[in-house]
Amino acid sequence: MNRITLIYKGRQYEVPNAWERLTTDDYLCLVGLLEQLQAGQLSVGEVRMHLLCHMMHWKLYRFRTEEQIANLLMLSEQITFPFRIVYPDNNAALKGLTDEDYRLARRTDPYHLRHLPAMAHLCRQDYHYETDLCFFAQLIPTLKVKADNNQETELQGYRATTADGSLSCSLTALQYIEAKKASAQSPALAAAILYTPQPYDSATAQQLVTLMAQLPPLTLKAIIMNFEALNAFLFTKTPLQLLSQFEQGRARSITTDMADALYDLCADGVGNSSEVEQLNVITYLRLLRKKTIDGVRQMHGAGMDLAKIANETGLPVETVAKMI
Repeated sequence: MNRITLIYKGRQYEVPNAWERLTTDDYLCLVGLLEQLQAGQLSVGEVRMHLLCHMMHWKLYRFRTEEQIANLLMLSEQITFPFRIVYPDNNAALKGLTDEDYRLARRTDPYHLRHLPAMAHLCRQDYHYETDLCFFAQLIPTLKVKADNNQETELQGYRATTADGSLSCSLTALQYIEAKKASAQSPALAAAILYTPQPYDSATAQQLVTLMAQLPPLTLKAIIMNFEALNAFLFTKTPLQLLSQFEQGRARSITTDMADALYDLCADGVGNSSEVEQLNVITYLRLLRKKTIDGVRQMHGAGMDLAKIANETGLPVETVAKMI
């Protein structure tokens, strides 16, 4: 459910219950709260209460009595999108639940699952919450930075939507590859890459690094988290998840570095180096997926058994079996 309806003091309100529904201000607030959670300064319940108060424009300090705080906690527990519950042994305790009850149990504290016969069993489990950072949206579409002349400049970020049920993203292949590499090393560089105007150019991105370094650390953190969420969505919620299944380790015959794979497309006749660099990232990743499947099927056609193909490609045997 992307939105939830709350009744407070006889009035009805609607608040977002999905990352994609957050405003930029809501998103930045939540990123700050998650930082405090990670530092041990807030609990999951407190994060929810603070977020609800922010979205409703309430002052938390005004909730003074035990009854008021209990009501606020009850309302805030309906905001389920930021977290999911993890049970031991890969959620073994949830085995046998219907799909609907499984999804509910991954979002709702077991003490509130009174309709489930397994409630008591789940309450005894050593479960924990983790941030569910997986969505496909651009929650900071523009940035305002000050140039050397002290003039404020607005930079447009990349676009990312799932409108009409199809993925749409304005990042180019080279921009995506460079941002992915930079995100783990330099948030300012990654932000510069992600907010470089099209057509993407590495040199232009480098020129923006100084401006990005002036941004508040929380904003840089939010930009990186947004990009990480986009990656998580691509590689867990779409057919592109195949590209995340390669075993880490030594190089295999059809698995190469993403940058190398980009320029391999030149040899495949997709275009020259400049043209493949400007490929849309979704198109690029789909080409990589197709090349992987074609390579596996060629090996199978040449008489290789599944185990050898799996060893050669670094893919799990069961994944190889599905492709042929």
